[in-house]
Amino acid sequence: MADAIPLKFDFDGVTPSSLSEFTSSDTVSVSNGGTGVTTLSDFGWSLSSTNVSAASVSATAVNAISLSATEISGLTVSCISLTASTCPVPAPFGYIQLTSDDAASSDEKHVGYSNTPTSILSNNDHISWDDSAKNFVIKAAGIYECVGRLFFEGGSTLVELHINKEGSPVNTANPRAHTTVDPVERTISAIFPCAVDDVVDITYEATSAQTTAAQIGTTVTIKRLI
Repeated sequence: MADAIPLKFDFDGVTPSSLSEFTSSDTVSVSNGGTGVTTLSDFGWSLSSTNVSAASVSATAVNAISLSATEISGLTVSCISLTASTCPVPAPFGYIQLTSDDAASSDEKHVGYSNTPTSILSNNDHISWDDSAKNFVIKAAGIYECVGRLFFEGGSTLVELHINKEGSPVNTANPRAHTTVDPVERTISAIFPCAVDDVVDITYEATSAQTTAAQIGTTVTIKRLI
């Protein structure tokens, strides 16, 4: 069926006098189920719906369960799920925190290798935590940032830190830990691309016969940027 133009009554004063079609200047008020405007570009001050999908959405306030648009313009945008390009907003992240000390060792060890860190994952479709292997598993390709804030105790030598992707370092640092001042905090970070099923972890190793260990309060965060 082709589009039809609605009919209306023309009035002679207060008495209906004839039927006629709506014209381009006619509107139906919001209180009567209409938009109150003659075109969607003048849709009004607020746009609210369970699902909003359009090439361009512009409004003072946008409120939706699901929002998809090439261009979104508004003073406030509120929705349960918003995807910018292929990365959700807010960005997915993974986080671990040591609630007990690692056992001291002179060998290269994963952060949390000898205990069970507390973990928080915002979106398992993008990042998961493998507590057996002590690494994050990437579930969606993108650019990621990993930050480790590590507390060390023991030793009197340099500690070699690695942020690893698939077992290969993407950043290396050699801070010093010393028994006269420990525990000390050391930070390492990196931004790098990841593919699906890549694993990311942080390892540390004393560079001599000295032993060292990551302490309570050590944290590792990984976040998808784009």
